[in-house]
Amino acid sequence: MTGILTSRRARLVALLLVATAAISALAFRAAGESVSYYITPEEFLRNERLHDQRVRVAGRVIEGTIQEQAGRPIAFQIVGDANDKVQVEYPKGVVPNLFGPYALVIVEGTGRRGGHVQADSIIIKHENEFYADKPPDDSISSHFVKPDATHPPSIPKSATGTPTR
Repeated sequence: MTGILTSRRARLVALLLVATAAISALAFRAAGESVSYYITPEEFLRNERLHDQRVRVAGRVIEGTIQEQAGRPIAFQIVGDANDKVQVEYPKGVVPNLFGPYALVIVEGTGRRGGHVQADSIIIKHENEFYADKPPDDSISSHFVKPDATHPPSIPKSATGTPTR
């Protein structure tokens, strides 16, 4: 009677299985440390254990809530799909170029009581829906489109048909 790992083929298969398992374990461990998830404003407001904890909350910047100091945003509110609002304080740090009303953002910082986040980082989250015209009514984007963003005012034309400015 011969042993299971006596043939070259059996040893090679066993070696490949062990190597695959080791590589998979290392990759999973490395990815687990670098992956960071975000929560919605609704999830943040429901979970009191997140107070004084590091959080990442995603939502849309609410128009009219941006407070500025010396031309730089220092506080604003974000809203989620369930219309839950979170107050964000952002006293220092880099403000992304695309930041503004209706922007979909991920704020990273420390959760505070009363639905506040003391943020130290803002990331713009790009949309996964793109429309050439107006978004359909059943799209989440339809609730956040600026009133005239999809239909800018027309440029007046002269009598010859060329645009005038």
